[in-house]
Amino acid sequence: MGVAMAQTPTPPPTTPPRAVVTGELVHSVKTKKSRAEISQFLVAAAQKAAKARDWSRAIPLYQGLVVARGPASAESKQLATLWTLSGQNERAAEAWSAYASAVADAKERDAALAESTRLATFVDPFADKLVLVTMAAEAKAAFASGRKAFAAKQYEDALVYFTVGYALAPELPGFLRELGATYDKLGAGGPKREFYRRYLVQRPFGANADIIRAELQKDKDVLGTLLVSSSLPCTELWVNRQRISGKLPDKGIIVAPGSYKGLCFNPKYEMALFEYATVEAGKPASMSFRWAIIENKLEKPLGRITLENPKSPGSYVDLGITSNEIGVAAPADGRKLKMILKDDSGVRTVEREIKIEPGQRLPVKW
Repeated sequence: MGVAMAQTPTPPPTTPPRAVVTGELVHSVKTKKSRAEISQFLVAAAQKAAKARDWSRAIPLYQGLVVARGPASAESKQLATLWTLSGQNERAAEAWSAYASAVADAKERDAALAESTRLATFVDPFADKLVLVTMAAEAKAAFASGRKAFAAKQYEDALVYFTVGYALAPELPGFLRELGATYDKLGAGGPKREFYRRYLVQRPFGANADIIRAELQKDKDVLGTLLVSSSLPCTELWVNRQRISGKLPDKGIIVAPGSYKGLCFNPKYEMALFEYATVEAGKPASMSFRWAIIENKLEKPLGRITLENPKSPGSYVDLGITSNEIGVAAPADGRKLKMILKDDSGVRTVEREIKIEPGQRLPVKW
């Protein structure tokens, strides 16, 4: 449904779930620098945030430290403690369990398991979920160090740096690309393909995307096709937070399997329409922006239009009076929508059922 606005609406979020990227390889590779040295740049900030009880900052910083120093490290135990202190029992139970699985000392292991069991028993479904801060500055520092290590062919160090950076700021897709390339250099094809796939979902367009696409296409039927169409022109078209600047191929664009969110924005018609598509490997999927233009020609007396929301039956949207031409979504099932016309004085009211076709320009009169 069209929405009045003065600027481009925020594209729909595609933020990946916050998680520490761990695995046997990142913890087992032999690095040139010590892991303490690689992650030392995080220590002061992590300790400061923990002391200030700033859990939203302390936790991602300690997640980065655990990536570098391992699940049996003192930092791993501290991370579990922070989750506990922040009241996030479910995440705390997971962290204590991970620490218990890695630590060698039997007494430490038993105590961690007991804490994990205790917290798992008292998960509060109504507890506020802690929103972790994206540690962008620290993540960018890790990225720069990782690129430097990669250029020097120190791929083990690069792997740790990039994994640390991704733990600090998983919203930055560049880490996915660099992790894929690093795993490739280390001969780990499975992780390489998975990181490339996740990168391509977040960044399906652009020069880097074409490189990743070509790499993934070496394997048969691992990618799918996304066909994007609009019944009327979009001034701006966004897919997964990327603005599309050129014309898309008529046969669609090759993309990675995953979920896609699109935005068609046309300020002239106060139109902001969101659509979604799920792409499967080896199959096509469509993202179709079906919309029309309603012309308010209510005169003598002047009036305004309220239209049933095609995506929420029973609810209505006032088309407003800021423009006489408003973009509206066309129902995917072709059903008729209820329309209510009211004059400005509130004396005259007319109810109708109308069928809105994609691409249609529909004048509304008394």
